[in-house]
Amino acid sequence: MNFRDVLKFEQHAREHSDNEIVMDCYKRIRDVIAPVPKPPDPLHFNSGAVADLKASCEAVEKSTRLIWACAAATDQVTPRLWDYLPDYTSSLDYFLSLKDLELMAVTQRHSITWESTADAKK
Repeated sequence: MNFRDVLKFEQHAREHSDNEIVMDCYKRIRDVIAPVPKPPDPLHFNSGAVADLKASCEAVEKSTRLIWACAAATDQVTPRLWDYLPDYTSSLDYFLSLKDLELMAVTQRHSITWESTADAKK
């Protein structure tokens, strides 16, 4: 995932502002991304830029986990990860606890479809 995926989720969140799970996740992602400096200008790359780039990558990583947790709990993952729809708290716990390679293994055969017509849990 990258910041474009976060922007897709942001658009979905604006369309579903009445959904508690979506809005909670949206606020969590904003809290992760807001303090991150903008990517450095390639012409002015220095040691501070490396730290900024690292912070940006960490923000995308955590946002990715939050987005997957929200998508799983609101039935936006195709095909479904499990035979049941997990509650949001369990989904957050699960995705935030996965190691990087585990996250990749779990999600590689699935995609998130932010469909307006999906019957999302509130």
